[in-house]
Amino acid sequence: MWAAALWAAGALWAAAAMCSGGGGGERLDCRSAGLQALPPLHHNLISLDVSNNNISSLPRDALLPATGLRDLSAEDNLISELEGGAVGARGLRTLRLSRNLLRAVPTHALAPLHHLQTLSLSGNLITELSDSSLPPLPALHTLVLKRNRITHIEPRAFANTPALHVLRLEENLLSELPPAIQLLPVLQDLLLSGNRIEVVEAGILQQCRLLKRLDLRGNPLTRLHRHALQHLPHLRTLILSEARGLREVPSLNGSAQVRTLRVERARLTRLSTDLCRHAPLLQSLEMKSNYIDRVPDLHECSELHLLDLSSNEISAVQGSSFRGLHKLLDLLLARNRLRHIPSDTFIHTPELQRLNLEENQIEHIDMEAFVSISKLEDLNVGNNIFPWLPASGLQRLLHLKAHNNPNLRHFHPPDVFPRIQTLVLSYAYHCCEFMPLMEGGTVTEEETSEEDASTDLVIIPSQSIDAEAWLNATDVWSQLNVSAAGGSRWQAMLEDWESDLVEGVSEHRVEPSRRVQCLPLPGPFLPCVDLFDWWTLRCGVWAVFLLALLGNGTVVFVLICSRSRIDVPRFLVTNLAAADFFMGIYLGFLAVVDAGTLGEFRAHAIAWQMSGGCRLAGFLGVLSSELSVYTLAVITLERNYAITHAMHLNKRLSLRHAAFVMAAGWGFSLTAASLPLLGVSDYRKFAVCLPFETSSPVALGYVVSLLAINGVAFLVLLGCYLKMYCAIRGSQAWNSNDSRIAKRMALLVFTDFLCWSPIAFFALTAAFGLQLVSLEEAKVFTVFVLPLNSCCNPFLYAILTKQFKKDCALVCKAIEESRVTRGIGRCRHSSNFSNRQTPANTNSLAERSSRGQHHAACACRRLLPAGAPPPPPPAARRARLLRWLRACGPRSAPAPAPAPRPPAAAPARTGSVSSSVEFSSSRSDSWRTYGRAPPPPRRAVSWLVARKTSQDSNLSSSRNDSSGSNATASTGTWRTSRSGGSAAGGAGRPRLTRQPAVSAEEPPLSPPALPAPRHLHTIPSAAEAELQQEEPDAR
Repeated sequence: MWAAALWAAGALWAAAAMCSGGGGGERLDCRSAGLQALPPLHHNLISLDVSNNNISSLPRDALLPATGLRDLSAEDNLISELEGGAVGARGLRTLRLSRNLLRAVPTHALAPLHHLQTLSLSGNLITELSDSSLPPLPALHTLVLKRNRITHIEPRAFANTPALHVLRLEENLLSELPPAIQLLPVLQDLLLSGNRIEVVEAGILQQCRLLKRLDLRGNPLTRLHRHALQHLPHLRTLILSEARGLREVPSLNGSAQVRTLRVERARLTRLSTDLCRHAPLLQSLEMKSNYIDRVPDLHECSELHLLDLSSNEISAVQGSSFRGLHKLLDLLLARNRLRHIPSDTFIHTPELQRLNLEENQIEHIDMEAFVSISKLEDLNVGNNIFPWLPASGLQRLLHLKAHNNPNLRHFHPPDVFPRIQTLVLSYAYHCCEFMPLMEGGTVTEEETSEEDASTDLVIIPSQSIDAEAWLNATDVWSQLNVSAAGGSRWQAMLEDWESDLVEGVSEHRVEPSRRVQCLPLPGPFLPCVDLFDWWTLRCGVWAVFLLALLGNGTVVFVLICSRSRIDVPRFLVTNLAAADFFMGIYLGFLAVVDAGTLGEFRAHAIAWQMSGGCRLAGFLGVLSSELSVYTLAVITLERNYAITHAMHLNKRLSLRHAAFVMAAGWGFSLTAASLPLLGVSDYRKFAVCLPFETSSPVALGYVVSLLAINGVAFLVLLGCYLKMYCAIRGSQAWNSNDSRIAKRMALLVFTDFLCWSPIAFFALTAAFGLQLVSLEEAKVFTVFVLPLNSCCNPFLYAILTKQFKKDCALVCKAIEESRVTRGIGRCRHSSNFSNRQTPANTNSLAERSSRGQHHAACACRRLLPAGAPPPPPPAARRARLLRWLRACGPRSAPAPAPAPRPPAAAPARTGSVSSSVEFSSSRSDSWRTYGRAPPPPRRAVSWLVARKTSQDSNLSSSRNDSSGSNATASTGTWRTSRSGGSAAGGAGRPRLTRQPAVSAEEPPLSPPALPAPRHLHTIPSAAEAELQQEEPDAR
C-alpha cells in the first residue's frame, strides 16, 4: 500500500514538473500536462490553469493551500461534480469550468465564493436553472451558460445575482424569453442566440433599463411585440438575425441610443418610416437576405456609416435613394436586381469609401456615376454584364473587383488607377498591362502626384546630439526607400559638418514603392504576347497541322475514290483518317490565329475565346481525340481477333457489324465533344480552346473520365499488340514479312505511348493537385505532342504501305480516263450518241455496246489531228449500273470455260502469286486482247469470282490479316468468268479475264492461257473468307 502511495506521489510530482510557472510562483500553467488531479499548490499562487487534462473531480479542500488564488481555469476536463468546499479559496475572482461533464450548477461548491466575479459553465450538460441553483453571489458580474441543454429557467433563478451585467445563454433549448431576467436591474448584455424562442412579449426587457446589447439571432421568432423593444434608453446593439418569421421591425420609441441594428435572413418587405426618427444615432443598418424591393427612406439617419441591403429584391436606385446620408462610408447592394446605375445615384454620399454592387444584373453604368464619390477605395462590380467600367472618380481606388463579367472585354491601363493595390478581373489578359507592377516595379515620377508624395522633414538640433551617429550616413533610415540622389545629398551634408553641429533642415521627396496583385494571372494557356510562345513550338505546330491535314485528307480521298471494294480494314482506316483529319483542322485554327495575332495576342484573345470558331475548334479537337482512340482500339481488336482465330474462317467481323461498332464510336465521340457546349466544362476558358476547367466537381469528373477512357484504350492497344506479336513469333510462319509486321506493331505502340501517356499522366496528377511539370511544358504536350499521333497515323497505317501506292495509281488512272472521256464526249451529240460507231481502240466502257455496229462518223472528228484514232464515247450511266448489278447479283455455278493456251509472257515466279496490278485494267482491255467484240447483252447471269492474291500487297501493314494471306479483299484483283444461264448456252464462249491496261502485244485471235491458280497453304483474309462462304451458298 505504501508503494502504491509512493508511486502515485511520484507520478503527481512528475506531472507537476511539466507545468510552467512565472511571477515568482504566482502563476502555474499546467495545460495539456496529462494530470488526473491537481498538482501541489504554493501558498503564493494567484493564477492556476489546469485546462485540457484528465481531472475528473475536485475533492474537498483541494485548493486550500492556495489561499490567495484569484483565477482558476479547469476547462476541457472530465469534471462531473464539485464537492462542497472544493474551491476553498474564498478570494477567487474567476472560475472557468467550461466543457466538462457537469449536469447541474455546483451550488455547494460556489456558496463560499462571495467575491466571485466571472463564472463560466459553458459546454456542460446542465438542463435547468432552478430558484436555488445559484447561491448568493453578490459580486458576480459575468455568467456564461452557453452550449448547455437548458430548457427552463425558473422565475427567481437570478435572484441571488443582483450585480449581474453579462448573461450568456446562447445555444440552449429555451423556448421563451426567461422572465427571471427582470430581477437583473443592471444587466447590460443579454445574449440568447441559437435557442428556440418564438415569441417576445412586451414588458420583460423594460425591467432591464441598463440593457446595452440584445442578441436574439438564430431564433425562430414568429411574433415580436411591437412595444417589446421600446423604452430601452441605453440599448446600443440590437441583433435579430435569422428570425425566419419576422415580418417587420418593432418600434424603437424611447430607444434613441441604438447604434447597430441587424435584421438578417428574415421576411422583411419594408422598414418603418419612423425608424430613423426613433433612432437618429443609428450608425450601422444591416438588412441583408430579406425581401425589401426598394431602398428605404433613411434621410433622418444622418449618422449612418454602414448600410447593408444585400440579397434583397431592389430593382432600381436613384439620386434620392440615399438622400441625407452624407456620412455613409460603406454601401452594400450585392445580389439584388439592379440593371442601371444612373449618374446621380451617389451624389448624396460624398464620403463613400466602400461600394459593393456584386452579382446584380447591371447592364449599364453611367459614365459620371462615380464622379461624386472621389474618396472611393473599394469597389466590387463583379458578376454583372455591363460592357464598360467608367473610370471617372476612381483615382483613389485601392481594391477593384470586376470578375465574372463576360461582356467586360476592355479594361483601363494602369495609369487610370494610380493607387491600385488589388485587382480581381474577368480575364487574365486584363492583367497583362499590370505585370510590370506585379513584379515589383515602382511608380514613375509622372505617375506620382504632388499630394501623394511623401516628405521627410528632418530638424537637427545644434546642441545635445551624438555626432558619431549622424556622421555614419549608411545607418540613417536604413529601412526607408531613399533614392540614390537623396543619399548623395545627405552624404555631402554630413561630410561638410564640423565639430559644432548647426541646425539644418532638409526636405526630400521619396517615390513610394508600388506593388499590385492582379487575378487571374496570365500564363502559357492565357498568354499576353503570342498564342505560341516561341518559334520552335510555332513551326512544330505548323508542320503537324499540314502533315495531319494533307496526310489524312489524302487517305480519305484515295480509300473512298478507289475502285477497290470497301472491306472492314479499309472502312476502319477511313474512319481513323477522318478522325485525325479533324485534329488537323483544330491545329489549323490555332496556327492561323497565332499567325494573325503575332506579338499582340492579348488584344484579340478575348474575341477569339468567345467566338464560335474557338468552340468549333475545341469541339473538333475533342471529337478527333476520342474518335481516333476509339478507332485505334477497334482496329487493334479486329486484327487481334483475326490472328488469334485464324483457323476459324467463319468468325470474322463483317462490314455491317463494323459499321454498327463505328456508329457507336461516333456517338460516344460526339457526346464527349458536345458536353462542354452544354455547360459541362467550357471550351472558352483557355486560349487553346480545350476543356481543361476543373473548378467544379462536374468539370473535374469530365476531364478525369476522358483521361481514364483514353488510358484504358491505350492499355487495350498495348495488350493486343503484344498478344499478336507473341502469336506471330511463336508460329511456323515466321519470315521476313512477319518480322516487318512485328516491327510495325512495335512502332505503332511506341507512337501511341509517346503521344498519349505523358499528357494523360500529367493531366491526372494536375487534376488532383500534384503539379509535376510547368505550364509551359504542359502546353507543349497539349498542342504538339498530343496531335502528333494524328500526324503519324496516316503514314503508319496507309501512306507508307505498297497497297496504298497501288490504290493511288488506280485513282489517278480513273481520273485520267474520266478526263479524257469527258473531253471527247463533249464533242458528240447527245441525241444520237448510242447510234454512232466507236473505234475499236478507244479502251472505253461504251465499246461493249458499240462493237460490231457501224454508224455515221461524228462531225466533231474533223477537230482531231490527222491520223489520230477515233475518240471513245463516255461511259454511260446505264452501262455502269449494269456492271455493278452484275457484280453484286446472285452467284451460280459457272459453266466450264475452254482451256486457255499457255501464255506467251514469262511464267510466274515459283512460290509467289501475281500482283494485283496485273489484273487491274478495264474490261475493254480484255476484249481488245482477245481481238473480239464483247458478248451481246443477255439476261441475268452469274459471275464466278476467283480472287488472286498479291505478293506485293500490304503484307507489312498491320491492317491486313497477318496469318499468311498476302492481300486483303480491298487490295486484291478479280478474275471474272461469265457463263450463261445454262451449260449449253455458254459452252463455246471464251473466258473473260481482266488484264493489264498496258501489256505486251500478243496475237489477237489466240488468247493466252493463264496458269491455274496456285493454292497456298496460308490463312485467308476476312474478305477471302466471305467469298469462300458465298460461293457454296450460290451453288
